[in-house]
Formats: sequence, structure tokens, C-alpha cells
Amino acid sequence: MRNSCGMLGVLLLAACGQGAEQASVTEAAASAPASNSAPAAPAAPVLQADKAALAQPCLFTKEQVASALNLAVDSATPETMGDMAGCTYQGAKGSLRLNLIWHDPVYFEQATQMTRGSRPGEKIDLPGDADKAWMQFDGPTGGNLHYYRKNLEVELVPLLISTPGRDAIQAALLKLPRVP
Repeated sequence: MRNSCGMLGVLLLAACGQGAEQASVTEAAASAPASNSAPAAPAAPVLQADKAALAQPCLFTKEQVASALNLAVDSATPETMGDMAGCTYQGAKGSLRLNLIWHDPVYFEQATQMTRGSRPGEKIDLPGDADKAWMQFDGPTGGNLHYYRKNLEVELVPLLISTPGRDAIQAALLKLPRVP
């Protein structure tokens, strides 16, 4: 009789969408003391960037930007806004915006998926890239480069008066060193 009841329990859990493995997790959770904290999250990545990484967002030199984009840079202006920091490299022929977006490591994957999903235009992954880089093209000529370092999302947004075309802008952005 006892075996029949145990089997019936497993069948009921399976019918409700829980397998035997999930049933033991459910039992363990039920026996754990109640808590007001949020549910346990998956383990965070080993390498993490502290929010202090946002304190100095002008991580490229004016010379690096000038060399990569053929843009004489007159100024580099940092800005910090909560969990996001950026630097605008401004010249007479346009600008380059570097955005650093800090995400809680626990929610990094969901946050970056949401960000990517909300960006307009065509998105092209750069195969084999260690930082999971991808290009975003929202027009026929320009493009933005996105990649991930630790738990920072990095975005490079060029706003050039004379845009050289998709392939050329991608090549130019890829000349810049990866930061941080």
C-alpha cells in the first residue's frame, strides 16, 4: 500500500509538470525555514566588475579614437547615470559614444537579452568573439558595436558626419581595444 501511495505521488507530480528530481527539490524547499528574502539566484560569474568601474568611463585615449575612426577628437566628456556611465569623444566631424552598463551578475543574462531585444535594426553576431560581440545596424551606413566584459555591457555608438559604410564602420570599431 505504501509503495502505491509513493508511486501515485510521483505520477501526480509528473502530471503537474514536475518530475521526480523537481519533486525532491520541492520537498527540500518546503522543509527549509521561511525567509523574507528573494528566491535563491544562480551562481554569479567568477569575474565581476564592481560599480567603481563606472567612475572613470573615458577608457580610450583621444589618439585611439582618432586612429580607429579617422576622427580628430577635441574633447572627451565623461558622464555617470546610476548603473550606466559613458564618455563622448567629440570632434568636428562627429563623435563616438562609449557606454558602460553595469548589471547585477545574478541577472546579467536576462538584462543583456532584454537590452539586445529592445535595440532597433539588424543584429549580427561576430562569430567566435570571446566577448560575444555583435553589431547593430539601424540604417544603411552606420552601426554600433556591443560586447560584454565581466558583468558590464559595453556599447560603442559612432555619430559621424561622413559615415564610411557598414563594413568600414564595423572594421573601425573593431580596431579599438576592448575595455575595461
